[in-house]
Parts: sequence; C-alpha cells; structure tokens
Amino acid sequence: MKQVLQRLISPCAINGFFRSNCFQKYGGLSLLRSNESSPLSFPFTLLVISRKYMPMIINKNAENKKLKNGILAIASQASKAKRLDPNVINATSGTMKNEDGSLYEFACVKEVIASMSATEKFAYGDSSGSPTFHTAIYRSLFGEYLEEVSTSMALGCVPTAGGTGGLNLAFSNYVSSGESVLLPCYMWENYLNFAKEFAFYPCLYSLFNAAGKFDIERVREKVETLKKTQSRIPLLLNDPCENPTGFCMEDEDYQNLIALSKDDPDHQYVYIIDVAYFDYYDTNPSLIRKRYASFKNLPENAIALFVYSGSKSFGLYGLRIGALVALSHSQEEVNCLVDAGSFCSRVRWSSATTLGMNIIQKLVLNEKYQKPYQEEIRHVCALLQRRSEAFIGSAREAKLPTLPYQRGFFLCVPHDNPEALMNALRQDGVYVIVANGCIRIALSSINLEEAKRLPDIIKNRIDLL
Repeated sequence: MKQVLQRLISPCAINGFFRSNCFQKYGGLSLLRSNESSPLSFPFTLLVISRKYMPMIINKNAENKKLKNGILAIASQASKAKRLDPNVINATSGTMKNEDGSLYEFACVKEVIASMSATEKFAYGDSSGSPTFHTAIYRSLFGEYLEEVSTSMALGCVPTAGGTGGLNLAFSNYVSSGESVLLPCYMWENYLNFAKEFAFYPCLYSLFNAAGKFDIERVREKVETLKKTQSRIPLLLNDPCENPTGFCMEDEDYQNLIALSKDDPDHQYVYIIDVAYFDYYDTNPSLIRKRYASFKNLPENAIALFVYSGSKSFGLYGLRIGALVALSHSQEEVNCLVDAGSFCSRVRWSSATTLGMNIIQKLVLNEKYQKPYQEEIRHVCALLQRRSEAFIGSAREAKLPTLPYQRGFFLCVPHDNPEALMNALRQDGVYVIVANGCIRIALSSINLEEAKRLPDIIKNRIDLL
C-alpha cells in the first residue's frame, strides 16, 4: 500500500501517516477510485480508513453471526442447477417431491384452502392461538391417547412460526445463558445456531451404539456430567425419523429416558422433543402417539416440550406454521410457559399465520378429511420406503457404508471429511448437505432412479479423494 501511495502523495506525508497514532489504532487504509470526470491524472484520489479497522456499530453479539453451509442456501443452488441441467441430482431439500421432481401437494390441503373465506386465510391471528387450534394440535400429537394424557397432566399450546419457532420458544424459556443442552451427535445443523443465539453450550450425546440401538448408556454418562454443574438438565430428542439419519427410537428408549428424571428428584429435567417427522414413522399412526403419551408418567421435576411442525405433516413448508406443546404435572408451570411463549411470539413474529392454523384445525378436527389424509400419508411413506430400499441396496453392493436408518426423509453416509466430499460431488452434478461426520441424502427430494444410482457416484468420488 505504501508504494501505491508514494505515487500519489509526497513521501513525507505518507511516512508521517504510517507512523501516526491514527494508523497504529486503525491499522490500514483503503483507496477510492476517482470518477471518470476527475481532472486528476492518477486513478486514485481519496484516502479513507478501511471499515474493517473501525469499531463496529452493530451489537457485539451480532458480529460473528453468519450461516455456514446453510441448508436453505445450498438447496436453492441445487434447484437452480437442476433447472439448467435435468441430470443434476438434488439430494438437499427436506421437501417431499414426486417422482417427476415436482413438489408433493396434499390434495386434502388444497381442498381445505379452496373452501376458506378471505378472513380465514388472511386476517390477523391471535399470538396465543384459538382453543380450537390447541385442540387440533393435541389431537394430532396424541391421537386416541389424548384423553388419558389430558386427564392426568396439564397441557398448554402456543402457535409458532414453524417448528423452528417452537424450538426458539423452548430454548429461550427453558435454557439460560451459559447452561449446557444435551443434543444428539448427529443433528439438524440449526440446533447449533440456536446454541449461538441463546448462548448455551451444546453437549453432544451418542445417538446409537455399535448395535445400532439408542445409546442410553452414553446419555446417562452425559447427564451425570451435567448434574455436577447445573440444576436443570435440558435434553433434546428428534424422534422418530431423526434428521439427518432417519434413526428411530423404541418404546424401551422412552421408558429409560423418563426414568432419568424419576430416579433424580434433586434436578429438573426438560425434555424437548422435535416431532417434525412423526407422521412418517409408520403407516399405523397410533404407534408413535402411544410413545408420546408415555410422557404422562413424568415426575413433578420434569416437563416435556413437544415441538410441532406443519411443514412436513401437511406439506406447508413456506407457510411457517407449528406449535410448542407443554406437558407437565403443574398447571402453573404450563400457564407460565403459555404466557411467556405468547409474549415472545408477539415480539418475534407477531403471530403464527391464520391460514396455517385454520388448515391444521380443519384437517385434524373434520372427520371428512381423516381417511383421505391418512391415505396420502401412507402414499408418501411408501415413496420414501422405496427410495430408501433402493439407495441402501445399491450402497450395499457398492460397499458404501450408511448410518442406521429406519424411516424418514433423510439418511447419512459417514465420511472423515464430509465437506470435501460434498464439494467434490458437485463435479458429478450431485448436491448434498454436510452433517457431523457425514453427508446427508434427502430421500424426499430424489426419485427412485436417482436413489439407485447415487451410491455408485458417491463411492467413486470417495475413492478419488
């Protein structure tokens, strides 16, 4: 820089500035190019102190916030590439696609929207949601077990801006700055963004053991570690159809997790259950709802927070509708959460979408839609099952390892350098997402033919790295 300046200003002035307190404080300069009409003969006419050396005006806690390998950004890039070249494989997006690549739409959702008045679609909603909406969420979440849950425990519900909004309310109201939260070692990357936003520490637990079963022993070890430093133990589950692995827990695992709080009355336990994919666990909807209902056996020192998403269950991805449901022995605790959650909702996104809330309550509570909706869920489950079987079968032939998968939108291929593999696969016209120690394959966004040939492409690329 000094040599450039010496062609523009006297050497004496340049040397004086570089020795000055101003330069010592801010560290550098930048040059602005003159406009074409300038009568000056040299190309640079103005010196300014570089902004990067000036004190920032933005809040300190905002300075280092930047999405890295953001799923939505990569998925957008993949969609653009796919439009330019149909041979591109877009395995990034957690949106359900038909075999022809078009977005899957629930016919009953379209029918419900068509039947709505303008007020039902576009009027302002209540930040707390209506009692009818609350009932619809409870019915969707607990099904035939709702009565036994509601008669033994206090229930509360706050509508949110998607499942992400529910997580926002859960973390902001049940985790304090500086606390640790138990998170699965394979997880949706946005959980770590929440850790940064709310200044808590992620404490990772092993999701499954060598036998491919839920690793309750490692979870217990992590809980024992946290008990030494904090009185509240927040533990997050993403079950079933875990994102990114497709791993699913079993009945016994839920019993063991509940036993953690039962056996430890001296600590408070917060179970945060992300249920985004629960409708795709099994064609029998009662199985997973029975497990959720088992939280009615929680002791008084524990609360269950269910993070509900309308994105996956109803295909309402961009509509941003969800809910946070609290289950506790204490009505006072539940009331406090509903009040705090409604307040937070009001100042963060005002209210959940009226259209989204009305779609869910009409679909869930109107008997007319129950059978056709379940038929569509079964259809989507069958699509995912065929694609997963095709991918895993081809992977086995190619000797490509995969992490334990049972159900859901995603599965994972482990790798020592997943980011390098993700970038290398772009050369093959393949777009994937990086997760912790693996790449994530979205079965939801690839067709059957792509599912069959993708393992060979990944294995060949791994061999070249």
